Amino acid sequence: MKESTVEKMKKIIEENKKKSSQNNSKLRAQKNIGGSRKAIRNKKTGGLFDK
Repeated sequence: MKESTVEKMKKIIEENKKKSSQNNSKLRAQKNIGGSRKAIRNKKTGGLFDK
């Protein structure tokens, strides 16, 4: 590739990195530490031979 195209690509990549680093904190979801959840069912019930 030509040197000019490589330089343009590097410039575009650097601009994208700057944009993403500035907007990164806004896009992140808030963490919910200690929140309640539904209980997980771990017993298998029912079936052909459970009558």
